[in-house]
Amino acid sequence: MNIGIIGLGLIGGSIGLRLRKSNFGDKFIGTDSNQENASYAVRLGIVDEIIPLQDLVMQSSVIVLSIPVDGIKKILPIILNQINTNTVILDTGSTKYDICNQIHSHPKRNRFVATHPIAGIENSGPVSAYSNLFHKKKCIICDSELSAPDAMDVVTKIYSILKMRIIYMTSKEHDLDIAYISHLPHVISFTLASTVLKKFKNKEKIFNNMMGSGLNSTTRLAKSQPETWLPIFISNKKNLIQAIDFYIDDLNKFRNHLINKEFHDINQYMKKANDIKNKKYV
Repeated sequence: MNIGIIGLGLIGGSIGLRLRKSNFGDKFIGTDSNQENASYAVRLGIVDEIIPLQDLVMQSSVIVLSIPVDGIKKILPIILNQINTNTVILDTGSTKYDICNQIHSHPKRNRFVATHPIAGIENSGPVSAYSNLFHKKKCIICDSELSAPDAMDVVTKIYSILKMRIIYMTSKEHDLDIAYISHLPHVISFTLASTVLKKFKNKEKIFNNMMGSGLNSTTRLAKSQPETWLPIFISNKKNLIQAIDFYIDDLNKFRNHLINKEFHDINQYMKKANDIKNKKYV
């Protein structure tokens, strides 16, 4: 069985490493628009060889689509047109509704399984890939009733090998919830980094001397690749705007408490926020 990986960055690369380590698949083939990534992927043992996209589609039993979501949306219908009736396709995109909605009526829709392994980090590229990236993390599978049972079996087997906990929901539910849980934190991190950099423009020495772990941890996500995140923000624009509006409302409440010297309210606000420590990241 040939495993074809389209997009050999952090996620696609880590999937390849883990599946190879587990002897799932006989041959690993890949393609990537970034020639440096493609070269590294072969050197690091993620794939055996790099071949043209069309050849990969025709030769693969399982195709892993691990490129930015706008690329997935563009290429998925083309791949579905070319595959045979036994091929299984899964994607790893951070939004699901646009992708699923576009191919809803495709005659080979049931060969596709919409997935979102929640395991990203701020680093990117195959050099950052490692086989235990997904260990004990969560994977969302969306609209599973539209995928063929045998395709679902293959994909659940893959995520079992990756040691992920699978959660099922609709693509619409996924995009609304992920806007708050993942996309909003990235927006906040990008904007906080931008605000601080503006404030300390031409004051790099002061900035470096004063920067502590608080700013470092809250701006960690700002190191993420814009090429990955802009398509996500565009794809989930409606839900993300709602999440930003909710966040701005809370930020304004905090600001007004300060203006009005309502320090008891700030204390209560922080105590309620402390409940986040009871939410387990598993």
